[in-house]
Amino acid sequence: MQKTLLRQCLVIHLLISCVLLTACQSTPSEQAPPLSETEINTLEAHAKVLAARGFYETSIGNINYIGLRQCNNFQVQSHRGSSRYPENSINAVLDAVDNNFDVIEIDVRITRDNVWVVHHDARTGRETGTTDNQRRTIESIRYEKEWGYLRERDQETAMLTASVPPSFIALATAFKNARKPGQSINIEIKSRAGIDNLKMLDYLAHKYIGTGNYFFSSLEIRNLIRMRNINPDIYLAYIQSPAKASLQKLAADLKRGAGSDPIYERNKEQLESIQAFGNRRHRITRYDKPLKLDKLKKQLNRNFGYVLDIRHYKQSATTLKRAAQRQGIPLATYSINGHDYHEKSLLAQAKQLQPDSVIIDDTVYGFCSVFELPPVKPVYTDDIDAKLIASMPIDLDLERLNNLASYTHNQLYPAVGNKLKSTSTQSYVPKTPHVEPATNFDIGSREADEDFSLETDPVIELELRKK
Repeated sequence: MQKTLLRQCLVIHLLISCVLLTACQSTPSEQAPPLSETEINTLEAHAKVLAARGFYETSIGNINYIGLRQCNNFQVQSHRGSSRYPENSINAVLDAVDNNFDVIEIDVRITRDNVWVVHHDARTGRETGTTDNQRRTIESIRYEKEWGYLRERDQETAMLTASVPPSFIALATAFKNARKPGQSINIEIKSRAGIDNLKMLDYLAHKYIGTGNYFFSSLEIRNLIRMRNINPDIYLAYIQSPAKASLQKLAADLKRGAGSDPIYERNKEQLESIQAFGNRRHRITRYDKPLKLDKLKKQLNRNFGYVLDIRHYKQSATTLKRAAQRQGIPLATYSINGHDYHEKSLLAQAKQLQPDSVIIDDTVYGFCSVFELPPVKPVYTDDIDAKLIASMPIDLDLERLNNLASYTHNQLYPAVGNKLKSTSTQSYVPKTPHVEPATNFDIGSREADEDFSLETDPVIELELRKK
């Protein structure tokens, strides 16, 4: 009886996941058959060895902590939702919710006919494409007549998907229905919006997300000052422009990729603009000194945070962290030069000087696992695959288990931080069925070059975004 109930629960769980992420479009006659007893036993064994390591796998494949995360008490924000799905899409937001992010960051713009939509870039092309192959500026689009031409773009293949980018109302509704207690959404205002449009945005957020479950951020201090007058109690986050050196490196990276990647090819015309912005016209209003921080406080008054490029943060952390703590101002960091750079910079920072929040292009497990891992508890299983997982060291990368058998056949195992380590020093490695050796063990670095959109001007609307 218990086996039957378990089988039914697992099937229902999988079907709910398909509906939630709109990934399963089969008819009832095409639905997956019930799981066999062997499959159920395998799933149970897999869950058992993960639990012994302090984790569980969600129905849509995220590796989540069973207990508290061990990554320096950072508030972890998902940059434009999960990087497993098109950025700023409903699927990306739902996946980030499932992955237990504290905050999901999205970007909003206003269309010509005053509809708030979720879109990072000022124009279509990189983030989205159009069915009529015409590039459009988001602020010039008439939502009712033209928005239906837009399609989300797969950032790895550059192919258009079948999904239309969401309106803010649609995404907010999906987030509210899926969110877990304590999760909130960071609404970055990209447009230079008027007071009436900002009033409408705050009203929609209140109506479709709920008070206390959202906050606003922007590069434009004017947007935040106006929003403070509209909503005196809302939390606001000012985003400082990226460092000049960060922009120059981003431009160089884009140029190196422009010759082969179709995404870069479509945007090659903008590469010189980015470089020019970084070299000649780049101006930053910085508040990362105690007196400057006082000025920011006078403008935003209360209940606000400060978001910096990690390159700027490293330069001023010693004095900035103390000044911000005295005034109760939370600090957050981002990077436009890749997740690896951001992560390594945080690891190198003294713990007492680290920021309060991080905005990342990674999973919660991928980010937190490089700081500290829960202790591994003893576990017994007679399932051969589960036994292999149980035999591995504490730093086994649980997001790369699909290739574990191939690696161990070559006396290697995937370790956290995108590393490969030898199993030859381990006291016990169970025998596994013969498999062909992996063709390429050069994992390389995990890259997630990101542009946290830190300008509405088209000169920096292009970004490099990799998993």
